[in-house]
Amino acid sequence: MSGNFSSDSLMNFLNTTYSILIEPFLKLFNVSQKDLTYGRAFLPYSPTEQIVRSSPYLYSEYRLPFSFNGAKDSFIHYQIWYLPTAKVQRNADVLYVHGLNDYGGRFSENCIPILEAGFRVIALDLPGFGRSSGLHAYVTDWQDFIKATKLVVDHVKEKNAEENRQRKLILFGGSLGGLIILDYSIKHPNTFDFLCIQCPLIHVANQSRPSKFAEIVAKLIGNSPLGRLPLVAAHRGKSSSDPKVIERFLSDPQTYHGNLRVATGLTLLYATEWIQTKLGEVRKPFFVQHGLCDRVTLCDGTKDLFAQAQTPEDQKTMLLYEQCEHDMFRDPLAGERVLNDFINRLIQTAK
Repeated sequence: MSGNFSSDSLMNFLNTTYSILIEPFLKLFNVSQKDLTYGRAFLPYSPTEQIVRSSPYLYSEYRLPFSFNGAKDSFIHYQIWYLPTAKVQRNADVLYVHGLNDYGGRFSENCIPILEAGFRVIALDLPGFGRSSGLHAYVTDWQDFIKATKLVVDHVKEKNAEENRQRKLILFGGSLGGLIILDYSIKHPNTFDFLCIQCPLIHVANQSRPSKFAEIVAKLIGNSPLGRLPLVAAHRGKSSSDPKVIERFLSDPQTYHGNLRVATGLTLLYATEWIQTKLGEVRKPFFVQHGLCDRVTLCDGTKDLFAQAQTPEDQKTMLLYEQCEHDMFRDPLAGERVLNDFINRLIQTAK
C-alpha cells in the first residue's frame, strides 16, 4: 500500500504543480491540456468493474460534453450496468452519485446484488473525479455537481424515450453524493421518483472538520490559483475502522488519495451551510441510512433531514445502525444488513 500511496502522492503533486504554474500560461496562448482527466481516463477498469462489463452482464458508457472550471472540451463520463438474466426484471433505474474522493465505477464492488434483483444501475463520475474531466478532486462551483447530475438524468431519460421505455428513476448517493441528490431534489423534483440516501454530508463530524485557522487561510486563497493546493487531511482514513477497507481505497489508482484541496473544501463548506437551511424544502419520498459511529458526517444531519423534510410521513424512512461507520456497505459489522435493507427498499419502491 505504501508504494502505491507514495506514487499517487507524487503524481498528485505533479498535476497540482502543472495546473498552478504551467496550465494558466498555456491558456494565455490558447494551448489546451490534451488529457483533461490528467491520466485517469487511461487507467484500467477495476476488477469488479470488469465483472459487470462482461457476460452475462451488459454495459454501456458515455461521455457527455460539460463545461467545467473554464476548460474547453470537458466532459462527464458515466456507465450503465444491467443483468438481462435476472429472475425478476424491475422497471427502474438506480442512478448512483458517489462521495468525495471516489468515483462511480467503485460502486461495482457493491452493485451485483442490486443487478441480480433486476435493477439497472447507472454510475456517473462527478466533475474532477474518475474518468470525467478536471484536475482530480478540484471543484470551484458546487452547482457543477448538480448540473452534471441533471445532464446524466436527462441523457438517460432521452435514451429510454428512444427505446420507448418508461422506467422509474431512483437517485442514490452517500456522503457528498447524499448532499448532491438532496440539493438536486429541491431544484429538479419532477425529474425522478425516489431518493435513497446514506450518511449525507449535512453536518461534518468534528474529527473530519478542518481547523478554524485552515478555514481562514482557505478563504484568503480559495479564489486564486492556490485554491488547487491540497491543504488538510479532512476525513481521510476516518471512513472505516477496518484497515482493509482503507487499504483497498488507497490501493485503487482511480480514487483520490491527497489532502482536501482549498477550493474544494470551501465549496463543500458553503454547500453544507446552504443545505442546513433548506431541509424543509425536501418533498420527495426518501429512504435514509446512517451509522451511529460515523466519524465523517454527523447523524444529527440525517435526523434533521427526517424531521424537517416536508415529505409525507408514510413516504420517508430513516434507519440508524449501531456500530456502523461512514463507509456503510463495506462496514465489517453492519454492511450486510445495510445492503439488504437497501435492496428491500428498492424492491418496494419499484412496485
